[in-house]
Amino acid sequence: MVVQLLSAQIISPFNKLSIIDTNTSYTFLVSGHFHGASYNKSTLPAATLLAGIDTINSFRSSFFISLGDLFLDASETYINNYQKKLFNKLDMPLFNAVGNHDVSNDNFYEKNYGKTFYSFTCNSEFFIVLNTELNDGSIKDEQLTFLETALKEANSAKIKNIFIFSHRPIWSENNPVYSELFAGNTRTSFGENNYEDEVKPLLLDISKSKSIYWMSGSMADAPASFFYHKELESNITYMQTAIRDLARDAVLKVNVLDGNVSFNGISLTGQSLSSIETYNLDFWNKNSVVDEPFNYRLLPYLTKKMLSGYDFWIGFVSSLLLLLILRFIVIKWKRRG
Repeated sequence: MVVQLLSAQIISPFNKLSIIDTNTSYTFLVSGHFHGASYNKSTLPAATLLAGIDTINSFRSSFFISLGDLFLDASETYINNYQKKLFNKLDMPLFNAVGNHDVSNDNFYEKNYGKTFYSFTCNSEFFIVLNTELNDGSIKDEQLTFLETALKEANSAKIKNIFIFSHRPIWSENNPVYSELFAGNTRTSFGENNYEDEVKPLLLDISKSKSIYWMSGSMADAPASFFYHKELESNITYMQTAIRDLARDAVLKVNVLDGNVSFNGISLTGQSLSSIETYNLDFWNKNSVVDEPFNYRLLPYLTKKMLSGYDFWIGFVSSLLLLLILRFIVIKWKRRG
């Protein structure tokens, strides 16, 4: 069993830039859903992201983390266009925690960019990137072993903070405090994921001595581009951030100074932003999202999305089998009559 732990030279699979040695003071950027709106079929990233590249580069951050759905479709056309318009223009290495759109095209993503879960260190911080699509939202088998190994490595005296990156906020699904906030997100198809039973206990143990930040990027309708909540009963902070081709689009800047962590929101459209900590449970519960009017131009896309969905075909085949069984029963009953 191979556990991929990136070490010494940490190289981006997208633009081949490496994380250089940093001082104890450095920054990195985080955001999700780079393809923007679900109807963006331009084969390019979100317009707000492309327009903000100069702003993003101006911070001279050590690296940029994408929280999944980097592509709308991980195909050759998308990859080539992203390479020209985004990857080659970033002045920092880019990494990605895959989302459902990234891995929808068989193993195309992994063949081009390698393993979908991995970890690395930078000064006093330990970074873990997970694939929440691998087992429908659960962290199991090889990936669970990887996580256990990574957390053991992170449990050293030199590590002060642990950052975990995933596309799905798997920490929210089975917790009533968060579950209704992200109802439009990609969720576990059948039953519950294993976050509460198997993953969180691992984090609670290590959180006694380390600060843990779990950042996710699957965020549909939302009152802001950020969600922030630090649990009172643990040293775990849960965060969400995503780009949707909207006026609210922004990226998260994480500042690390001698092991102390702080956050800034960077608007991609010039909007005024509050401190990240204000986008908390209270803010989200008070600010309902107004549904946008239905756009009939989306019908071809929505139809294609429905027909390509696994759940649709399970329902279709199950219904067809049920009809055939009922027809067989009716025919047999009529013959006996």
